[in-house]
Amino acid sequence: MSTPTTPFDSLRLDASRVTSSVLRAVRSTILVAGSAAIIIGALLLFWPTKSLQVAAVLLGIYFLISGVARVLLALSTPGLSAGLRVLDLIFGVLFLVGGVFMLRNSALAAATLAVVIGFIVGISWIVEGILALVESGSAASQGWAIAFGIISILAGVTVLAVPGWSAVWLVIFTGAALVVSGVVAIIRGIRLGRDAEAALDDGIIEGTVVEH
Repeated sequence: MSTPTTPFDSLRLDASRVTSSVLRAVRSTILVAGSAAIIIGALLLFWPTKSLQVAAVLLGIYFLISGVARVLLALSTPGLSAGLRVLDLIFGVLFLVGGVFMLRNSALAAATLAVVIGFIVGISWIVEGILALVESGSAASQGWAIAFGIISILAGVTVLAVPGWSAVWLVIFTGAALVVSGVVAIIRGIRLGRDAEAALDDGIIEGTVVEH
């Protein structure tokens, strides 16, 4: 009996249904974004009393890295489903816009900049969490994709729900959330890599000989 399909099936990753090159590309994107999150988050935690301008620049760099990785994945990965390609392209562009806006407006007054950071970070994390949940597949990495999505959404909602906290606490929370989400993303990427290896061992994916 065939498994019923849903509108989200074209957005999900399944090691048994996509080519190994697609899995490797998605894995690389996740690892790059996760590594960037850990590095930027650690910098924010080590220097939480630095000005909000510094935090804005660091976060802007993080969003640019994530955005570029998503756009490159969407435009340069053959075999990626149309749904995932469109989703990655849209969210990649949104991350790029957020990163550029953060960098160009890092000199705003502290109070205004805190609101800007809180809004952009909150919305971006919610979007990234939704993306992770939507594209989570039936592979071994599904649990980590769901964990990353939940953590990202909760962090984004928290930032948006507490707009009046001090600059230091905003930086500390943002840094901690980035480190946690980055670690989860790294683990997710590693597990996805194991899915790719398992698919390669099977030798055939979706009736096509796997690329070696």
